[in-house]
Amino acid sequence: MSYLCVRTSKISFTGRIAALVAVLLSVSAGKILAGGELPQKINEILERYDQNPADWGIQVRSLETDVDLVHTNPGRRYMPASNLKLLVTIVALDGLGSDFRYRTTVMADGRLDRATGELDGNLVIRGSGDPTISDRFYQAQETVWDSLALQVRQAGITHVTGSLVADNSLFDAPFLAEGWGWEDLMWWYAAPVSALSFNDNCIDVEVFPSRQVGEPPAVKIRPLGSSLRLSNRAQTVASRAQSRLVISRETPGSQVSLGGGIYSGSLGYLEHVAVDEPARFAANAFADALSRAGVRLDGELRVIGAGSPETTYLDRSPAIVAQHASVPLKEIIAVINKRSHNFYAEQLLFTVGARLGAGGSFERGVEVEKRFLSRIGVDTRKLRLQDGSGLSRLNLVTTDMFVRLLAFMDSHPERETFIATLPVAGKDNGVQLLRNTVVEGKLFAKTGYISNVMALSGYTSTADGERVAFSILGNNWLIPRERSRRLIRDVCLAIAESRRAKGEPAAELRP
Repeated sequence: MSYLCVRTSKISFTGRIAALVAVLLSVSAGKILAGGELPQKINEILERYDQNPADWGIQVRSLETDVDLVHTNPGRRYMPASNLKLLVTIVALDGLGSDFRYRTTVMADGRLDRATGELDGNLVIRGSGDPTISDRFYQAQETVWDSLALQVRQAGITHVTGSLVADNSLFDAPFLAEGWGWEDLMWWYAAPVSALSFNDNCIDVEVFPSRQVGEPPAVKIRPLGSSLRLSNRAQTVASRAQSRLVISRETPGSQVSLGGGIYSGSLGYLEHVAVDEPARFAANAFADALSRAGVRLDGELRVIGAGSPETTYLDRSPAIVAQHASVPLKEIIAVINKRSHNFYAEQLLFTVGARLGAGGSFERGVEVEKRFLSRIGVDTRKLRLQDGSGLSRLNLVTTDMFVRLLAFMDSHPERETFIATLPVAGKDNGVQLLRNTVVEGKLFAKTGYISNVMALSGYTSTADGERVAFSILGNNWLIPRERSRRLIRDVCLAIAESRRAKGEPAAELRP
């Protein structure tokens, strides 16, 4: 069954009765109903693609009159996929500001003999949740670690008698969300959260064909110094038809297997495998940088987490000897929304919990999000939120949540900053199907996809020039993925080409 919910201007009693009868007839027929031509166009699109209207939540709200032009299935909840990233980025922009920066700090916990350069104690590196320590924003993967190590050397430290302590205590377990598929846990898009992170918490595996057919391909592991247990049973093959390289891992922490074939004429294959102990992975990279800078470590590397008694070192007021500030939040949010980066979104959710709530975790981050949603009029009792990226299949939201979020940001001081982070129709990945259409360069929206879920929410304008916020959430469809993309494309074009009669009322009708 499909419903429409729209807001209304004043309308006569007779008109209300007539509208109610029309809605009841429409509901019984499983149709979408509202004034104007847009609802009929959407009905026709769903019929053309042979879709059950109940499986598609579509809501369009005027940002000028606060009227819903279309609202299908208002009581129905949908999996949002990556559209959920809109929530965490908006909450972070509102609560932290676009100029917020993460700071990774190195501290000397002991006595430094400046004459000899010897630190009698531990060197501590404290993570703040920065997701950007990689070559995405810097010249090389190790650039940040080399900069921190150089600062340590310039502070006069050349020898540490104690340990390198990696303080990962800002974030609390679990670091993988409920509802993430076990088959996803190997890959970059399900990398675990960590207060101290490096290279998106992934190891890059590059595979190149050997010179001789039948021989195993060459494998290159990055970042430098990374360790990965890998079994290479793949072969170099003579034809493209035989080329099917398979990378697999049975469980997190187990050996990675390389099988199948890679074409002898291939330029290579790159995959990103999630690490199991991201804080140790990051601290090892920093230890290597210290060695390159001429700083000797006598002790072992230790990782301390939330609740560890070792975090009392902060009570001794250790000296800060090095610090790195990340790029501003607005650049991080652009990665989350334009590139739909799951790891960045989860790091930001934990950060929101740590900075604006009671702690850095999935649960505490979601608590902050729900407080924010209640503030803007969303009934959070009708939602289920599990993560920040939308990868979990346990997330359930409404189109109304997204429309309210978008309407809130439309009058926010960070409005322009936020819109600049959204994919642009016809130009960015996910919305390239809208190239050479009336909305090219005029529709700004976040994409979303997981298996049998397709979503798009954002801003555009109608043919009347009326600015609107919209949300399209499709679940449980059985058509090919590309066909569902075309369905969403057609709905976007219907919105952009729609007109409303002057003074046309909308009926306040709830199911």
